[in-house]
Amino acid sequence: MREKYREIMDELDYITTHEGFVETCLDLRDSMYFYDKGLILAGYAGSVEMLMSFAMFWAVLEAPERGEEIFDEIADITNHLETRLRADEAAMDIVALVETFLQTTGWVVEQRYVVFREMFEAYMTNAYSATGCADELLRQAQLWVEKDNAKAAKLVGQVGAMALRGVEVRPVWFYIARPRLQMWLRGVLGAIQNFAAAAHFSFPVDSVERERQKWRSDAPRPVVDLRAFRNLRYPMMPTDTPEVLRRGELDDDLLQLFAGGPLDKDTMHSLVTAGESIKDVLLAILETEELGEEDAPGEGWALANVIRLLSELEYPETVAALLGLLGRIRPGSVLYNHVKSVLVDQPETAGEAALEKLKAADVSVQEALALIDLLNQIQPARVYPALVGVLDKAVSWEEKLAVARSLLDTGDVRAIPHLRRLGASMSNSPYGGAVKEFLSVATRQLRASQVQKRRV
Repeated sequence: MREKYREIMDELDYITTHEGFVETCLDLRDSMYFYDKGLILAGYAGSVEMLMSFAMFWAVLEAPERGEEIFDEIADITNHLETRLRADEAAMDIVALVETFLQTTGWVVEQRYVVFREMFEAYMTNAYSATGCADELLRQAQLWVEKDNAKAAKLVGQVGAMALRGVEVRPVWFYIARPRLQMWLRGVLGAIQNFAAAAHFSFPVDSVERERQKWRSDAPRPVVDLRAFRNLRYPMMPTDTPEVLRRGELDDDLLQLFAGGPLDKDTMHSLVTAGESIKDVLLAILETEELGEEDAPGEGWALANVIRLLSELEYPETVAALLGLLGRIRPGSVLYNHVKSVLVDQPETAGEAALEKLKAADVSVQEALALIDLLNQIQPARVYPALVGVLDKAVSWEEKLAVARSLLDTGDVRAIPHLRRLGASMSNSPYGGAVKEFLSVATRQLRASQVQKRRV
């Protein structure tokens, strides 16, 4: 009997040709009351992703020794959709539909393949924890998604393998996740929903070893109904929502963080009672600077609500997260002042953490100046040495001017040589002459002030 994964691969190979694309889109159009190009293309993309994920799953069960080969074969299909779907003598409306797909959902399919591969590789090699915390992995992925795409995809793949085994992915992540991470998560949950709707095996799935026992070669094997695949080329929406996609008891309360106002007393109590179970979600919100923008979900209340919660929960990681947030938001804003006031209330912990963070090689000038601004209130004696350590990091004239202003604010006469060097280095910048003259006058005033203090 032929392997199921090979039958599905043949179907995937066909619908990603020009003829298969046209046939699938016509099937979708005929099933609609009203023509909608976007829905047709979403349905086609859903079909490709469904076949892709099922082919990977069956390859893992039936031919694990060929798993990497099958994954590479699918990669070859997704990476060459452009040449596979185009045809020289196609009608104009079909050409337009193909081009729209390639520039929109086609690109999404290609990007999601990376996570699907990581997901089924993790499942195949047991490189995940069926009882682990998806929030912790998603928080790590959120931190890496703009820095190391491959590392972030591996983390999301582990979450996908956990979701196959029934681990919940909280809906609140769709408010937190950055665009690429959100795109990956929607793909993973779409695949999970397809598995939950499949009639020929139970969901959540068992471990890979147990599933292989179920589908061993001498066991009765279900027919892979490819006609059913052809007739279900739309995003599957079963009547009964799978358990993995249902909201847990805390999910509605977490969504209230983004409701656009302060948390009510009952929600606050519920989330504080949750304790460690929501730690990674709350810290991920603090670590996502986009949520502090005016047009962010919750109109900026999400961060304010989280800061209020964290003051009650007192996680050890809270100070580090608040320091990171302080360095990313606009100085002088309401949120900036609020975060700084929370940190000032715990001077010893915040001061030591700020000094430690200033030693990091990757800390930017903006972050360093925000940390120094905090130190100026809680440990002013440490400000001047910290500013001297930032001098070499200031590259642009705006950064140099900001450091110079901070040095002047210290009133420390030891800053005079540094201010002169900064003035000289900015002589060729916009308004360089004015800046140099200003610093020269400021240093003379600083010296005169120091002389006056000595006389007194």
